[in-house]
Amino acid sequence: MDRPSGTAPASAIARMAAWLVALLWLAALAPAHAQGLPDWQNLHVNDFAGLLAPEDAQALDGALAALREQTGIEGTVVTLPDRARHGGTDGLEPFATRLFNHWGVGDAARNDGFMVLVLAQDREARIELGRGYENDADIQAQDIMRNTMLPAFRDNRMSQGIREGTQAVIDLIARPVAAGQPLAMPRRSLMDRILPFLFGAAGLAILGAAARQAWRRNRCPQCGRRGLETQVAPLETPLPEGGHMVSQDNVTRRCPACGWSETRQRLRPQTVWYGPTGTVLRSEPTPGYRSAARGSSGFGGGSSRGGGASGRW
Repeated sequence: MDRPSGTAPASAIARMAAWLVALLWLAALAPAHAQGLPDWQNLHVNDFAGLLAPEDAQALDGALAALREQTGIEGTVVTLPDRARHGGTDGLEPFATRLFNHWGVGDAARNDGFMVLVLAQDREARIELGRGYENDADIQAQDIMRNTMLPAFRDNRMSQGIREGTQAVIDLIARPVAAGQPLAMPRRSLMDRILPFLFGAAGLAILGAAARQAWRRNRCPQCGRRGLETQVAPLETPLPEGGHMVSQDNVTRRCPACGWSETRQRLRPQTVWYGPTGTVLRSEPTPGYRSAARGSSGFGGGSSRGGGASGRW
């Protein structure tokens, strides 16, 4: 017998109902992925998990504001209860990079921002660096994570670990990079120093590796020789009416052996206008350089490609 025209078979209706139930079930299972990333409330410290003591939060705010005012580098501290509620079930590193890029930490041209992220319930921490940092910064960040932050977290000194770890990132990574200086060798622990005496040949091998690493620092990427020279010169922009304006410096690293050079621009805290004879006409704060307390409306649009260091306790 033929079915009446326009009537669906019972089996087809049952399959459609099953698909609908399955879709509803999958939607109910994925609320965490639907959650968006948190928005920043302060450019320097966003203690959403309540881990920082008031005095440490104030000290961090002042240190990060001074860093931005003096060097133009944007750094921020973020604490969260966990990452799953913000769609971070794919892991710490991808989540940190997404949050960094969502906020746009750092200058969009230099990409020299950094983020210190602590997830209280996940017992995880991450120093996320902008894409403008080189590999040496990752090594230094791992040293800070391992020797400064994680020991404090394991002793339940969360606020102290965040404050000291962030200050170390400022002093050992951000400020040397802003000054065009090579990063210092990570400090070695007592165990590192006594290994040669405890393990003989193995200790000598470790010291040899450390010596080779020290030798590679500040070496020319073209010829491999050490002793790169750093020069800072004002970047002059001609004005239509004559004279020039200076809002950035050219920071040039040069190898005296083979002539290789690399130049990057760095913002100055003040933009100065000069007349045709070189006299100063006026000066104003450089846009994008000043701290949030002085009127900046947000981060500079920087991004990260996943560099930095992670830790779990």
